[in-house]
Amino acid sequence: MSNIRPISQQLQEVAKRELNEDESQVDSHLKVIRSWLIELDLQCSLVDDQFLVAFLRGCKFSLEKVKKKIILFYQTRSELPQIIQNRDPLDSDVLRIIRMGVGVPLPETEKPTDPKLFIIRVGCFDVNQCTFADIIKVGTMINDILMRDDDQMVICGMALIIDLKGVTANHLMHFEMDLLRKVAILNQDASPLRMQGIHILHPPPGAQTVLNIFNGLLSEKNQHKRIYTHGRDLKSLYQHFSPAILPKEYGGDLESIDTLAKQWEFKLADNRSYLIDMALLTSQPCSSPSSVLKNGSTQRSFGTEGSFRKLDFD
Repeated sequence: MSNIRPISQQLQEVAKRELNEDESQVDSHLKVIRSWLIELDLQCSLVDDQFLVAFLRGCKFSLEKVKKKIILFYQTRSELPQIIQNRDPLDSDVLRIIRMGVGVPLPETEKPTDPKLFIIRVGCFDVNQCTFADIIKVGTMINDILMRDDDQMVICGMALIIDLKGVTANHLMHFEMDLLRKVAILNQDASPLRMQGIHILHPPPGAQTVLNIFNGLLSEKNQHKRIYTHGRDLKSLYQHFSPAILPKEYGGDLESIDTLAKQWEFKLADNRSYLIDMALLTSQPCSSPSSVLKNGSTQRSFGTEGSFRKLDFD
């Protein structure tokens, strides 16, 4: 019998309708995946039923897709030590980045079956205090907790609100294209969390080139998701998200992003052991059969040729 957290009736209906989840088949699916993990010597205590069901749901219960995504999860993370390792939330360098509040999940949605929201404030990335990889590291720490704990996000997906207010060419100079490509794979192809929409706020002059590069980093599936550019008009954003579920910096009723970031600072600290153990889980390259990823995501081209150095920002 599987050890999976019970979900609400509403989430059960979404999982059945959109993810092909059949409660009577979950145990057998988990058994197949566990046997396969044992064959690859990838079984450990962290890879529990809750971890695996997130991948099953993220792959709409296709066992072959689950296998490919889990292999990619191990491989991609083992190739990104600058992001996956040294992630102690009590470490002063990591803590400083957490407190920047560059990426913060929002706690509320209008309906319990809506995608969860994640605000990314690129301009809050202080290039004098950390690197782009450091920012992604904290985002990955948060995602590890969400993947384990947030059933609504796993089942209903997530929507990104990317705020480019305050972004300068100096920020973009830190975005290494090779790292961006790997991070794109990490957050799309190797993650069970599904993208349901992207909303761009405050694009600066010259941002179309950036948006084109960003679009090129999206997987083919996510390129077909809706991408909205709202300019500087929050009323346009409100057509998609009620102010009732937005932080006060965006004219919403929620507490400030600084307060939400503080809450996540405590949550990450509470999960310190788990985060460190997750880093150890993928600290070594996965020695899986190469055929698993034949013609897979790591071979796809992102079409992101070019340089950020030619961009003109205020």
